[in-house]
Amino acid sequence: MKKVNIEKIFGLELKELMRLLRSSGKECYIVGGAVRDLLLGFEKIIDIDLTTSLSIEQIKQMFDKNKIRFDDRALKYGCLTVNNQKKRNIQVTSFRKDIRTFGRAADIEFVENIEEDAKRRDFTINAFYCSYDGQIIDPLGNLEDLNKLRLDFIGDPEIRIKEDYLRILRFFRFVAVLNLKDENIVSKNLSIIGKHIDGIGKLSYEIVAAEIRKILLAKSPSLALKLMHKVDLYKKLLGIYSQASLLKLEKLENRFKLTPSLIRRLLALEIKNPISLMLKKEKKYFHQLSNLMKIDHNPDYLGYKVGEKASLDLLIIKEVKEGSIMRNEDIEKIKKASKKIFPIKFSDVHPHTKNLNTTKEKINLMETFWIGSGFTASKEKLLSMLN
Repeated sequence: MKKVNIEKIFGLELKELMRLLRSSGKECYIVGGAVRDLLLGFEKIIDIDLTTSLSIEQIKQMFDKNKIRFDDRALKYGCLTVNNQKKRNIQVTSFRKDIRTFGRAADIEFVENIEEDAKRRDFTINAFYCSYDGQIIDPLGNLEDLNKLRLDFIGDPEIRIKEDYLRILRFFRFVAVLNLKDENIVSKNLSIIGKHIDGIGKLSYEIVAAEIRKILLAKSPSLALKLMHKVDLYKKLLGIYSQASLLKLEKLENRFKLTPSLIRRLLALEIKNPISLMLKKEKKYFHQLSNLMKIDHNPDYLGYKVGEKASLDLLIIKEVKEGSIMRNEDIEKIKKASKKIFPIKFSDVHPHTKNLNTTKEKINLMETFWIGSGFTASKEKLLSMLN
């Protein structure tokens, strides 16, 4: 298989961490999603997992000795998390296999080879390893699945799902983020997933919400959401499914070359309990758009008052939900209005009124008139309103 330049792709710091983990003659590999994304040609690889033949206690001692900061909250599962200088979390695990599983957690046993380690992973496309010298290793012979983007569980799907019910949501997440098609889906897996969707209830809502966010933020989540609907998971987690709304939304996003927006999609698809899926900083924008939805505003007002991005999101949501048609001339008006600067300043008005509240009222009246004129009213015309 191909060789890659680890330092060039992942950075010197990661390679140095791998060198350290190999320093006692043990093995160390990059594993899982990072290798998958590398082989698929993704430019941005965020999540990186390392696995090693060192025991977890040996790893911990090595990190302590070399003053490497790490999070050991998952120590009993054979996992430590290193936060490197790029603010990127690197999970480091020992080769391991599951002895007993409990739907999310597991009792594990440390093993000596990557073949055993690979068998406990979720999907065939995630069971690739990359060595310190950049050699790609496929211990289970799954390269054809990756080349064909065939999404399949490793071994028995029912066993994999019962080991960790989060794998149900990860299945749909990979459908979304890898932009898979119907032919990439192994049909038997859907029927097996459908039998176990109640297992989602055993997971914490924070974990479930994080996976739903990833699905909704994928560039083209329509097939994933359609398949979730097919196994009755969409209704359970997201509410009423509307394929027409979803396809219309994706079409509009592609038309305007928009990056995926969680808030736009939550509002357009009327996802239930939307607040629970948001980060704190997203809630303000959600409420802003929700309030704007209640009132009809002309394009000039929208563009000037809330800017191009929010205006475009609002019009897309209205077209998806209410069927109102976005006209090209409205889009142009919004773009131009977003760049307009109101010509009146506080100092232009206050000397004439000598009262703070009156000054604010007059400025608001002038601004409303100016927007209504299509931004053509001159400063002189606006100031004449003081007489």
